[in-house]
Amino acid sequence: MAASARESGSGSPGRDPAPRRAAARRETGAPLTVAAVAARLGVAASTLRTWDRRYGLGPSSHEAGSHRRYTPADVARLERMRHLTLQGVAPSDAARAALNADEAGQAGGQGWAPSLATAEAGERLHHERLLVDPLSLAAAAMEPDEPRVHRMLAQEVRDSGLVKAWTGLARPALGMLAQRERTDRPGVDPEGVISAAVLAQVREAAASAERAREGAVRALRPGGPAAGGAAVLLCAAGELRLQAHVIGGGLAERGVRARVIRAENLEDSEQALRLLKERGARVLAMVGNPAGTESLVRGASDDGGVEVFLLGADAPDLWLPRVRRVRTAPAAVEEIANLVEENR
Repeated sequence: MAASARESGSGSPGRDPAPRRAAARRETGAPLTVAAVAARLGVAASTLRTWDRRYGLGPSSHEAGSHRRYTPADVARLERMRHLTLQGVAPSDAARAALNADEAGQAGGQGWAPSLATAEAGERLHHERLLVDPLSLAAAAMEPDEPRVHRMLAQEVRDSGLVKAWTGLARPALGMLAQRERTDRPGVDPEGVISAAVLAQVREAAASAERAREGAVRALRPGGPAAGGAAVLLCAAGELRLQAHVIGGGLAERGVRARVIRAENLEDSEQALRLLKERGARVLAMVGNPAGTESLVRGASDDGGVEVFLLGADAPDLWLPRVRRVRTAPAAVEEIANLVEENR
């Protein structure tokens, strides 16, 4: 009779075969034991207990007379934690990112992977605030979860402005990614994901400023053109070009038009000076110390019609008339914008 009862499923649940019980729980989303979750993640049960004790990533379901069980939301957090640690993120940082994502509503019982979320849930999350910090941004870029990266940056730009979003969020996240020792899967470029999101915010800032400018011109001169030259030319090479674009976007937020020059494309200082005059630019900002910087700065100083800013700690040590030094992106935007506004 006992054997018959067990076979018919009417006996005690604790006597069911473990494989059948685990399969049933996976299908129904029922809470899982430590052993089941450990097998699912490919870690030892002791590792899960450590994560619970140290980081609070433990089971939340409890049935009378039994051990605590992991809910689908608990498992989603652990899957995110496991994914990040495999990517080289320190366990403490990975745990914080997993908890942050859960608090922002990303885990919510459907798993952290974007492919598992429904369109309705995604639309709802689009209107919810995210918990934003450099680690979470870097983690989202490593997944990669491009929509989340864009949303995080957009939220920070709305809250703090473009330049502060760069200095306080995007640039620190890029610094974290640069320290990784892990390799990337083909087609996965976390730095590229963040850079693309930053440039998207710069474009939006420039477009918004342009729309505002055109509206003001139409109000003052109905039918009159709103076009005009760039007041500032930013010259940068290589990795510093992204920062130059951010500074240009920050200037756009202040109502100052800017353009970015690829330093590698300049043949000599005379070509750069011609470009400055063609654009009607009043400011030349050198970001970093690209090749030919000293010659170009001396030529612009001798010309006398352009104010020159040397940006960054690695800028050349030149003390010439109409040449100024600025170390940070926020200071560069502030000083350049003030100069342009004073001369309008």
